[in-house]
Amino acid sequence: MSSTRRIRLARLAQLLEGAPHLTPAYEEAKRVVRAFRKPAFYEVATRCNLFCEGCYYFSDDFKPIEGVEGVDTWDRFFAAEAERGVTMAYFVGAEPALHQDRLIAAGKYFPYGNIGTNGTIRIDPSVPYRIGVSVWGVEADTDADLRGGRSFHKAIRNYAGDPRAILLYTLTKTNLGDARRLAEIGRDNGLPVTFNMYSPTHTYLRKLTEGEGNDREFFRISNRENNLLWDEDSLSQVLRTMDDLIDDFPDTVVYSKAYNAWATRPGPLYDVDPETGIARDCHSRMIGQMRYFKTDLQQGQEKCGTSDAVCSECRMYSGGWSSKFEPRDADLVSEASLADWLDMIATLGRIFLIERDAPRQSTLAA
Repeated sequence: MSSTRRIRLARLAQLLEGAPHLTPAYEEAKRVVRAFRKPAFYEVATRCNLFCEGCYYFSDDFKPIEGVEGVDTWDRFFAAEAERGVTMAYFVGAEPALHQDRLIAAGKYFPYGNIGTNGTIRIDPSVPYRIGVSVWGVEADTDADLRGGRSFHKAIRNYAGDPRAILLYTLTKTNLGDARRLAEIGRDNGLPVTFNMYSPTHTYLRKLTEGEGNDREFFRISNRENNLLWDEDSLSQVLRTMDDLIDDFPDTVVYSKAYNAWATRPGPLYDVDPETGIARDCHSRMIGQMRYFKTDLQQGQEKCGTSDAVCSECRMYSGGWSSKFEPRDADLVSEASLADWLDMIATLGRIFLIERDAPRQSTLAA
């Protein structure tokens, strides 16, 4: 154990001794964090049916690979991964719902899982994991502009009342005005709502910098003057808007004011290596026990779960929340800062984890 970690643990014990009412929340925080003790990313699809502006997946250097097709091979692979001790499985790619047989196979093996989907295809009810339904706009024009097609209302029809689902709204400068309406729709359809902040990829920044013309896929509407990049004014607007929604929709909006304040502060959120441009303290990095597997079931060399993202500009929810697993010095200044950290961990648990129910019947055609 490092000296820094020993000092922090001692400070944590001191704060808990002075504020014993926080002990139950701390015990729950330990339970939540344990679920993520050995995570892995599994790319289960390399196709998508949408064209999101500034797509996180389809980058300049994207090269389709010949993935494994047979579900029996995937089943054996997931069984071996479970034997390796994986506790949290992230199912990613272009659109995982296009390969549901792989998700069903995984459901037999991992205690926790998280699936990122655009919501246009309902995931089989037998899949027992949290489903993050990505939303980019509520109004039809905003939805179509940012995703290359209208998908929002289809996603609501597919997942209304589904206890596995949470609406993940990717905030941009152009869709912030839809956030309140989304919270209302989530409330009325039995769907919790949380937020991601758009984070540019190297591909997106290159196209902006070089003044590349718009295309019919992942760079349809952006240019140097009008784009998805954040500035201080828009970050301040996000801070105010999200805090208001947390207050106004306490049973629907799953977010944290402390996290919101951190995610909207100007400048880089991470300690970025000036030579490599890679964040040294982001816990979404593929280091330590983290692994990323491609559709050929071979371990990839991605730097993180969204490897084309620019670390100095990254405000992505996956890296942000995973970097909160341990309290840092700023979280241990006072009883109030510790309470904020505990609230962040409780929120993280509500976003990413669901407890498994009894297995439900698959509706996937044999």
